[in-house]
Amino acid sequence: MSRRNCPAAVRGLPRSYLALLLGQTISLLGSNVTMLALPLTAITLLDAGPAQTGLLLACGRAPCLLLSLLAGVIVDRLPHRNILLTANVIMAATLATIPLSAGLGRLGMAQLYMTSLLVGSVAVIADLAYLACIPTVVDRSRLVRAQSSLEFSQAIAMAAGPFLAGWLVDALSAPTAILADSVSFLLAAALLLLVPMRVAGCSTAASSAVLGQISEGLASVFGNPILRAVTLATATFIFFHSAYSAAFLLHLTKDLGFDGRIVGMVLGIGALGGVVGATSSPSAGRAIGIGPALMVGLALSAAGMSVATLITEPRWATIACVALSQFILWVGQGIYNVQQVPLRYALVAQRLQGRANASIRSLVWGLASVGALAGGALAAAAGLRATLLVSSLLGAASIVWIWRSPLGQTRSSRG
Repeated sequence: MSRRNCPAAVRGLPRSYLALLLGQTISLLGSNVTMLALPLTAITLLDAGPAQTGLLLACGRAPCLLLSLLAGVIVDRLPHRNILLTANVIMAATLATIPLSAGLGRLGMAQLYMTSLLVGSVAVIADLAYLACIPTVVDRSRLVRAQSSLEFSQAIAMAAGPFLAGWLVDALSAPTAILADSVSFLLAAALLLLVPMRVAGCSTAASSAVLGQISEGLASVFGNPILRAVTLATATFIFFHSAYSAAFLLHLTKDLGFDGRIVGMVLGIGALGGVVGATSSPSAGRAIGIGPALMVGLALSAAGMSVATLITEPRWATIACVALSQFILWVGQGIYNVQQVPLRYALVAQRLQGRANASIRSLVWGLASVGALAGGALAAAAGLRATLLVSSLLGAASIVWIWRSPLGQTRSSRG
């Protein structure tokens, strides 16, 4: 494909980044299959309830709380390509054990918990390495466009993944669908071999300096009023969205009676909103400023979450309502993420990128595990629809952090 015929989201970006992006997109596609197939395996095959589903989600997020800070030091010390290659192979092998065990009739919740925990642990390091290597293949002047292309690819994967997962679950089984993710990690590893990366100046400090390096990463984020506000806003929203997610699939399958094919269809249609959000976010940021764009993104996300609880019959209207709710949710997230992630590149030195991203993810995704547990407990006590409504309303509180920060008063896209 010639540069002239490239989509606007990737036009002008170097070929090395495009190869990196392709591998990440394939991996994300597989991961979005697992995101649906793993809890459906627990719900349909092992009859998991709200508490078990919440714990399964928490296992995938807990490593962010436990490992992120140390992972940031690792990423800043070691070559990014080696980290990504190793991580992809480990995740591929681990996920492949689920369909194998299911075929042998030996699959249980304990294995799902352990698989989610191990894959989540490796993904913490891999995700940080991927974010840290982007500035080594893309000039700073093109980082917003690069982030927009990443959000665009994530949105495409989120849209296609549930469709693919729903078809695989319906045609084969939920455990077998997870094989798609295993294969995607191997393909991503193969593409990494084609990507030339500049050395990012890895740290060679002694092991005794690890705590000092972690502290330096934390200070780079929480010592900056803009990054601190964005991080706390993201953490607040993700906490309540994780609580929402603990009840959401159960609501679709138990309350509304959706099968895997319909679940995949409505989530895929909804995720197209991420494409709209990712492609419109740069224009929105230029038009109203980064602070207002961030607040609009969060407001849309919370509003989308709440729409899913409005209609329960007739069936066609329920399906349309759920799809619309997810569409609005992911429009908001696309707008928000395209604007907030490049702030780290602009405000943090390259040598600290791994630790800065680790500091942010430690709080954001660490709280996600707590949110998933809280959502599962609330759903067991108060019901699924009540959990969805409460978590969506409280998720809107994340806007306050941006509104009270310097970003809330500026129209500059790089305050």
